[in-house]
Parts: sequence; structure tokens; C-alpha cells
Amino acid sequence: MASDGVACRILNQNEQLEQMDTFPYLGRLGSCDYDGIPYQVKQGQAIGASLQKIWKIHSIPILTKTRLMKAPVWPVATYGCESWTLRIK
Repeated sequence: MASDGVACRILNQNEQLEQMDTFPYLGRLGSCDYDGIPYQVKQGQAIGASLQKIWKIHSIPILTKTRLMKAPVWPVATYGCESWTLRIK
């Protein structure tokens, strides 16, 4: 992947490496024009959706449901956030 948009030719044992548009990195989808934040949020939403039956049970206290959000959902949604860009290119 080229960050400036200019293709480069890299050889490894006389074999040219393929140039990629996107790649997975730290659990997010990376590219030169895509910051990956929506990808991470979708991953967190998928885990939250998998707990849909639990969210609908009224006998489970709100505190327990909050702990369920903090344990498996938030870490997935924010994993790799230190590498997120905060500006639009």
C-alpha cells in the first residue's frame, strides 16, 4: 500500500509484491483513505447484537447489562484506537 497514492515496485526474491488497497491491522481495516473507525464500531455492534436476548430480559439488572457492555463490547469497539486518525485527509 502506498500512502501517497504512487505505486511502488518491491521485489522479494525476484518476485514482485502485490500492492493492496486495504489490509487488517490491530483488528481494524486499514487503508490510506479509510480510517477504520466505522469498521471497529461495526465489530462492537455485532457483539452487542449477539447479546440481544440478554438486553431484552427485564429480570437482569441494568448494572449487570452495563458490565456486559463494558467487558466484551467496548474493548472490541475501541481496540486500536490509538492508531485512529482524528482528521479527514
